[in-house]
Amino acid sequence: MRIAITGVTGSIGTQTLEVLDFLKKKNFDFKLVGVSAGKNKEKLIEIIKKWKPEYAAIENANMESFDKTIIFSGKDSTIKMLEKSKPDFVLVATGGAAGIKYTIKSIEVAKRIGLANKESIVCGGNMLLNYAREHSTEIIPVDSEHSALFQLKNGDTYPSKIIITASGGALRDWPLNKLDEVTVKDVLNHPVWSMGKRITIDSATMVNKGLEVIEAYYLFNLKKENIDVLINRNSHIHAIVGYPDGVMKFHYGIPDMKIPIAYSITYPRRIYEYKFPDLTLAPIKFEEVDYNRYPALKMAFDILGNQKLQIVYNAADEIAIQLFLDGKIKYTDIYKLIYQAINKFLDKNIEIKKFSDIILIDEEVKNFMKGLIL
Repeated sequence: MRIAITGVTGSIGTQTLEVLDFLKKKNFDFKLVGVSAGKNKEKLIEIIKKWKPEYAAIENANMESFDKTIIFSGKDSTIKMLEKSKPDFVLVATGGAAGIKYTIKSIEVAKRIGLANKESIVCGGNMLLNYAREHSTEIIPVDSEHSALFQLKNGDTYPSKIIITASGGALRDWPLNKLDEVTVKDVLNHPVWSMGKRITIDSATMVNKGLEVIEAYYLFNLKKENIDVLINRNSHIHAIVGYPDGVMKFHYGIPDMKIPIAYSITYPRRIYEYKFPDLTLAPIKFEEVDYNRYPALKMAFDILGNQKLQIVYNAADEIAIQLFLDGKIKYTDIYKLIYQAINKFLDKNIEIKKFSDIILIDEEVKNFMKGLIL
């Protein structure tokens, strides 16, 4: 299997390399043929020296080729890497709307995609899934919740209900009247998962769960009323599926992103090995979501199925998160800015006929968001 990874220096990309180290010891037949990064030259150089891929790319810096690895630099360098490396499998680990074009190119060049870029389906919806079907490219979700749903429904009667679980994020026990005082450090102190900055903040606001609800809506072709979210504080239950006869199946496992990453690579085989959870340590317990604490999740349900507003929701969140990280807005302003963006574009007549239209809307929303703070 020829493997390529986009966003190789990020959290998911780094963990994918750890999985590949394990699979190598298990004699899984693969070659890492292509990698790409945003701007982390030092880490990319380390990866190239160790793995010696045929091609590499760096989007926001310049690098010379070395060690027989051809390196593309600048805009669309990742696209060139994907075209030249001819992978069988691509792990799309680039975060944000920037990763959508890599998913599209991966659909064109590979047989299977491990999709860690949820924005691709949030913004692309059925357009993207239909494009994958046209190219006979298999999409396997890498999000822990969607990987769990994929596994639970596999080889069984199609579920009539799905429940996505959430940890509740770093602020789940903060008094609501104290959320204005939250610092970046407070939000990044996630109680369960080790993740990148944006997804950790999105976990606190539950925008991340909103994106997952939208993604599940398309991936599993269910009606809005048949999708639910519950809080499972230790994140041992990743997802639940329910069937017409009232039976519910739980996906139970220790929270570690390397597990769904490995599954997407080796599916339908389970080659990766990890410890079993101790079932006696903590009870299986769920809590209902308090939408006063997580209004952004309620908003995701409200716009579900509206592709234009889903693009707005994601783009507005990207900018709001960066503004919060830069100290320009308060934590509670994240939702307020997303709400303003949704209202701004609610009645705007925008047609989405091709993938380039998605990028144009994304850029328009981001420019609007930046204008709110100037």
